[in-house]
Amino acid sequence: MKNKELQNYIQAQISQSQKRLESLSFSLEGKSFFKRNIFYDLNDLLNNFLKKRSEPRIIVMPGLRGMGKTTLLAQLYLSLKGDVNKLYLSVEEAIKRFDVNLWDIIENYEELTGKHIEQLDKSLILFLDEIHYDKKWAFFLKSMYDRSRNIMIFCTGSSALLLKEQIDADVARRVYFVDINPVHFSEYMLLKHGKSPIKNIGEDLKNILFLSKNAKEIWGGLKKNEAKIKNYWLDVDKFEFEKYIKFGTFPFTLRIENEAIALDFISQIINKVIYADIPQFYSFEIETLNRIDKVLYLISDTLGVSLLKLSEALEIKPDTLRLILKSLETSGIISRVSPFGAHFKQVKKPSKYLFSTPSLRFSYLSSKESNLLFENYKGGLLEDIVCMYLKSALKHFSLNYDAREGGADFVISTLNRRIVLEVSFKEKSCKQVAETSQRIKSSYNLIVSNNDLEYSEDFNTVKIPLKYFLLM
Repeated sequence: MKNKELQNYIQAQISQSQKRLESLSFSLEGKSFFKRNIFYDLNDLLNNFLKKRSEPRIIVMPGLRGMGKTTLLAQLYLSLKGDVNKLYLSVEEAIKRFDVNLWDIIENYEELTGKHIEQLDKSLILFLDEIHYDKKWAFFLKSMYDRSRNIMIFCTGSSALLLKEQIDADVARRVYFVDINPVHFSEYMLLKHGKSPIKNIGEDLKNILFLSKNAKEIWGGLKKNEAKIKNYWLDVDKFEFEKYIKFGTFPFTLRIENEAIALDFISQIINKVIYADIPQFYSFEIETLNRIDKVLYLISDTLGVSLLKLSEALEIKPDTLRLILKSLETSGIISRVSPFGAHFKQVKKPSKYLFSTPSLRFSYLSSKESNLLFENYKGGLLEDIVCMYLKSALKHFSLNYDAREGGADFVISTLNRRIVLEVSFKEKSCKQVAETSQRIKSSYNLIVSNNDLEYSEDFNTVKIPLKYFLLM
């Protein structure tokens, strides 16, 4: 449908987006902000399309709020030079302001340019922010893909779990997902302090830890990298890790010096997820939405969550609480780690709920009055960071924990192996993973802690210093 006001809005976006998006990419002094590592991968896809019309042409960038998705769109938009049509739109803003859908926007864009999409004789690059605000976004992307080979679309949305639930196999063939994950430590040091990472160290460590045949091979691979890893850490301030855990997994906090302001921004992200994102996919009453924050506060204080005790404490029915936890998981706030064996037999132990980044947990813990706050909750924060790294590094795996007394923190299952992984800020004995290892018949065992690098042939275990793991 033709809409003059919408056409004026689209015209304004075309003429003003350059200036508007520069504010997301440059400081007030005109200095370009550092680009996240993923930018270069996305920029390669863009350039390959412009040169060769290569696939993929539809890039969906899901991720938790605050991960810099809009900034990535801005940087990609500004990188485009030459004779190419481009359009940046906040889908949320357009839909809420004009009560339209994505088809209405494209129809009025065609009216404005005097050409149908099929008649395009040069490239059109669309940058669509928060695309999930149109409930039929997936069908729209399929339609645009089929209408012209001269179109490429970059779009952001909420968490990958939510978006992938909304597409069928036909759409999936046309769409390429690029998860925008929390910032890892080496990227944090690059963005905040300009410290260059060790070349290829992340991929090398991932291959060593998860593709080796046994613990001895892992130890040998780590020993080969030991000197350059130790050299990397020589000039890193000893308090930098604590700052990273508290705030640094969110890229926007890297330009904020005041910790209270950084915490406030993280709290705002959580509230936006609760009151803006979750209601799009779950029909909760406002009274239930108001209790989600309390659920997260209680989870921040513990790892194993008893549904019965939690529902009693919050005066919420267990079924409603399960749905709340499911909504928090699919929206990317928390990660559920179920007891090992739950798929094969009845396990009466609770699932473990970790935060998708330790910065989310700390935003709740910071309300507690304690000089030893970070020290007292190091265990939960470390499990958050290890789980975050595992989900980023491994694509086809399942993650559980050994719910028995003294059981391991994680059991990683891939197509051909099981790996026991224990985490701790304190020194750990190899005996602490032996029982879980024997029970599940693991290929080898890993202990991530403040130990030195150490190999135990008897226990088929490698103790990995936390400083090594953080560079993965």
